[in-house]
Amino acid sequence: MQPPRNRINPQDLTTYGRSRAVRLPDCTYAADEIIHVTICANAGEPFADRQLAELVSESVGFYCRKLKYRLFGYCLMPDHLHVLLSPMGSGTPLGKWLLAFKNYTSRKFANAGGTPPLWQRSAYDHVCRNDETPETVLAYIINNPVRAGLVQSWHDWPLSCVFIEV
Repeated sequence: MQPPRNRINPQDLTTYGRSRAVRLPDCTYAADEIIHVTICANAGEPFADRQLAELVSESVGFYCRKLKYRLFGYCLMPDHLHVLLSPMGSGTPLGKWLLAFKNYTSRKFANAGGTPPLWQRSAYDHVCRNDETPETVLAYIINNPVRAGLVQSWHDWPLSCVFIEV
């Protein structure tokens, strides 16, 4: 006979609204962990628009400073965003960062005449493992446009920002 499985209450996985998080249920992601977050656009390639891309890029840094997160770097692709960050013991859960960032950029997008929603409901996040360094994860992130065939070198992609030596 198999032991009973621990069932997770779906409400424990909610980030906001009716969306479901893919986060571990016993972790608030507010500790001094390095987290790789991928946030996808709801449809199309909205970040091919230069003004929207600049707004999103500036907002990543703004919300990291505001919520006392450390930002290692990011790469904004035409249809998604990769961010490497850490709450640095700020006590602010990743869900709060995501909510503030996505709400602000979505509101600005709609006010500029965009058709909501801008973002998909949740985000994919990955706490870096012991064998992963910020440098190796960020190198993977910033080489996304190279792998997609958009540029020859990550240095040529205007929508990447790196705050550590890679």
